[in-house]
Amino acid sequence: MNDSYNRRQFLHRLAALGGAVAIGKSAPARTPNASPAGPLPKRILGRTGANLPVLGLGLGPLGIADFPTEELQAVVEAAIADWGGPVLVDVQWDYGDAEARLAPLLKKRRGDIFLVMKTGKQEKTQVVASVEESLGRLGVERADSLLLNNIGLFDMDRLFRPDGALAGLQEARRRGLAGHLGMSGHMVTRAFVRTLESGEFDLAMFVVNFVDRHTYNFEEKVIPVARQHNAGVVAMKVLGGSASGYESRDQRSMMVDSDIEPAILYVLGVPGVSTAVIGCRSVEQVRLAGAAARRYRPMSGSQEQALMKRGRQLAREWGQHLGEL
Repeated sequence: MNDSYNRRQFLHRLAALGGAVAIGKSAPARTPNASPAGPLPKRILGRTGANLPVLGLGLGPLGIADFPTEELQAVVEAAIADWGGPVLVDVQWDYGDAEARLAPLLKKRRGDIFLVMKTGKQEKTQVVASVEESLGRLGVERADSLLLNNIGLFDMDRLFRPDGALAGLQEARRRGLAGHLGMSGHMVTRAFVRTLESGEFDLAMFVVNFVDRHTYNFEEKVIPVARQHNAGVVAMKVLGGSASGYESRDQRSMMVDSDIEPAILYVLGVPGVSTAVIGCRSVEQVRLAGAAARRYRPMSGSQEQALMKRGRQLAREWGQHLGEL
């Protein structure tokens, strides 16, 4: 970014990231060039051993709002080009038809994508069946990681039974349908603690932002447990999630423009976070996210104090917007 670039314009456009304010039309589909700044820094995703860029791509906003296939594929290709591969790409069965629309690109760029797939089923046979269905739509034989989606909704006792969801994950891995096992969600931190303490999960994806730290506080309640078991941590809801839903192309985040860059700097500075998933919806947004990540430097004490003060203020306004604690 050159010095003449207006900072306010940067923040306004950056607000379009991950379920934030839509700024104009999405960029036309094209094959992006690699960033002249080089790939993003990489971090190891816990015991998975995967060495991934500090940003990952969530396909929820593109899939649920039914963006054209060429736009979805252009965004994924832009992430590979700008951030470097393999890029973590998060997709699941209910992101519209994102799985099917990602399939042609996976045929060409499979080695550049760390594919994270999810299931919401709670019984062993249902888990395996849903995995097979998703892989069929994706046109691949195996996902790099398979997660239980929204673990806070799962019956914990049932999960660990011989016919429960964990057994389904393990069966999928035994059959070569998935590599690493994990869970995702944005509520009920105790569910993450229990599953991680079982030692059966390789990674977890959950909410990390400077506002919800004061409500859900995955940073202090869950990340230490994940680190104890060397489970990889993938941050989500970095901008707080969508305030308007994901059904429309015009999506806006919970955070206002001036909070966007601090939110990205915050999440990259949380100890234990390997990758932060952003729901970019255009090639331009991918590049803006990459530029923000490249600006990361550890915050000073005064900067952190100011951000925590702002976070507490917003937390009072947002409340339990993501569900049960």
